[in-house]
Amino acid sequence: MNDRKPRRFYWFEGVTRDEIERGLNDTRPSALRRQAPRRQLVVATAFMTAALAVSIFIPQVKLQSYVEIALLAGILIAYFMLRKSVRLVSDAPDELLDERQIAVRNAAYTVAYRALSAISFPYMALVLLIAPEGALSGYAIPGTWSSVLLSYLMCCASLPAMVLAWRLPDEPAPMAH
Repeated sequence: MNDRKPRRFYWFEGVTRDEIERGLNDTRPSALRRQAPRRQLVVATAFMTAALAVSIFIPQVKLQSYVEIALLAGILIAYFMLRKSVRLVSDAPDELLDERQIAVRNAAYTVAYRALSAISFPYMALVLLIAPEGALSGYAIPGTWSSVLLSYLMCCASLPAMVLAWRLPDEPAPMAH
């Protein structure tokens, strides 16, 4: 009598049940299932995220806005590729994962949280340096806080998948039938 209908969309995690199940059950070969390409994707994401933060120092406003848009698009593409490379385990709710996957995801979240604590210091330093009284305020385009904020937000969103992508070993090749 108390049978609940399974949820289709998980608002807090930003995923759907079908999306997670498809990702977990996907047996198609993919370069993203190997550790080396995943690590390259992590490095590229980190580089683009840092570049977005420092794009505030590009002196031409028009060029700066084009660079910001290109970097943000690249980061978003990399973010979705990272999520796919870890089979969405970093974003899946507990009820859709087994105990091993939950333990791996939670360990990645612990590392990501600690990394975010350390990464926050350079972001805070950058904000203080570009503030009106900061040492680098004359080099930053006024009103370009959006680049730093977007960089930080994408860093926060991407870190769990980045940690998981870095730590997971190569997946075994699917068996031929």
